[in-house]
Amino acid sequence: MKKPKRLVGYIIYFICVTAGLLYYLFPSDAVVDYLQVKAKNLNPSLSISIDRIKPWPLLGLRFTNAQILYRDQPKRKLFRAETLLVLPHARSFLRGTQSWNFRCTAYGGAIKGNASLNGGAANALNAEVELEAVRIGEHKDLRDLIGRSVDGVLSGTISYTGRGQGVLNGSGEANLRLVDGRIELLSPLLTLESIEYKEVTIAMVLNRKRVNLTRLELEGPMLKGTVSGIIRLKEELEKSDLDLKGRVEPFPGLFEQAEGAQSVLKFFRGRIRKGALPFRIRGTIAHPSITFI
Repeated sequence: MKKPKRLVGYIIYFICVTAGLLYYLFPSDAVVDYLQVKAKNLNPSLSISIDRIKPWPLLGLRFTNAQILYRDQPKRKLFRAETLLVLPHARSFLRGTQSWNFRCTAYGGAIKGNASLNGGAANALNAEVELEAVRIGEHKDLRDLIGRSVDGVLSGTISYTGRGQGVLNGSGEANLRLVDGRIELLSPLLTLESIEYKEVTIAMVLNRKRVNLTRLELEGPMLKGTVSGIIRLKEELEKSDLDLKGRVEPFPGLFEQAEGAQSVLKFFRGRIRKGALPFRIRGTIAHPSITFI
């Protein structure tokens, strides 16, 4: 009986020593270099930065402080995850594809999903993402990316398919929900510099640098509104072109907080149709031009 017990002890000891050596001697820098090459192939304008990579049980990897950056402006961060856990589907590698489940903590919330990469001629990337209670106000670079300050709690789903021709050339769709936040206005509305909202729901479809915003509905204490239309994406997101139409229904509280409310009311009475005010948005994300019609 002693020999089998001793053998089991040796096996456990060997496993522990091997796992310890693998953890402490893991070639983190080499893996980061490999991932940077892969990221450049997927989108030459972006790069990645990772502080540390360590192995995780069941063939997984744990990333610390993983960031997506603009290659020519490395101080601008498109995305940052405090931690990222990636677990591969071992069988997928036998079929010539690479598939993973992932989960990360970012901006006070969680992002999880799955992704697959076909390394053949098509170099196809497919991803399904779910966002849970992401506090977008904690994204310190978001203001620079979209040209305004936005706060709130974001949840929803995103699907994406790309073919190795740049991220924006792919296709996909998103269904998102923002709650309890505020949006900064670049041009004051009735002297208000920002709009507080209770809920914003968004549905949009991406197809080769063209976003079809099928529905954006906002409801807040001072107004509610809807927007739809087309956004033509540029590599620098703040330069993307807008062609949107919408309607806004102001509540009495909006006029009460505006200076010169009587003159404002008189201005809007001639333009409000069936209780709502139609408008159009042109220009770019960083410099939109709003016209009441």
